Parts: sequence; C-alpha cells; structure tokens
Amino acid sequence: MDKIRFLAARMPLFLGIGALPILLSGCSSFALDDGIPNTAPTATVVADAPPPPSGPFTKRQTGTYPTFGGTLTAANSQIGDEEAVGSEAQLSALAAARENGSVSEAEYQRRLAELRRLAAEHGRDAEAAIAN
Repeated sequence: MDKIRFLAARMPLFLGIGALPILLSGCSSFALDDGIPNTAPTATVVADAPPPPSGPFTKRQTGTYPTFGGTLTAANSQIGDEEAVGSEAQLSALAAARENGSVSEAEYQRRLAELRRLAAEHGRDAEAAIAN
C-alpha cells in the first residue's frame, strides 16, 4: 500500500518529465530563417516622375484650413423617399405572392429577372449620364 501511495504521489512528476521532450520537440521545428532575406530590395530609378497635373488635385497653399462649409453635391440624383417606398412595396408584394402560391416559380423568376435587368440598365444609363 505504501508503494502505491509513493507511486501515486510521484505520478505527476513522472508524467511531467515524460511529456517534457514531446513539448520541447515542438519548439525545435519552428525556424525563423526560411531562406528569404529580410532586407528591403534596392531601389532602381527607371525614369523621372512626371510633374503633377495642374488641376484640382494639386496642393494649393492658400494659408487657410480647408473648409467643407459649402453644400456638397452627389454625382447623380439620389433615389427619393416615395420612389423607395414604391419599389419596396412592389418587391414585398412579389415576395408575398410567391409565398402564398398565387405566383408560380417561373413567373416569380421572370419578374425577378426583369427587375434585375432594369437595375442593370439603370446603372449603365446613370453612368452614361454622369460621363456626359
């Protein structure tokens, strides 16, 4: 009985010593040097950079801080509240009709494709209007 108590008291020590080589072997497999140099490559100047364009993107020294006090305008007209409500109602009605079965899956997919085509064409038309 004393021998069993002695071994039971020493068991954590034996397990710790036995597990130590396994734990330390994980550290030896990690290498920081993977063969890739950690220095920056040398800079090679191919040609002189052209001067910046003399447009609105150049820095102007006016002596004052920039201000955004003026009204900022969007590149294109934004969707109105009533148009958003109308589109939302149309899409909600289509989804509800699909749920209760009054619209077939083929009809639902046809209407969905039509709305997606309209969205794509509107995007192209809006971009064309902005470009002109």
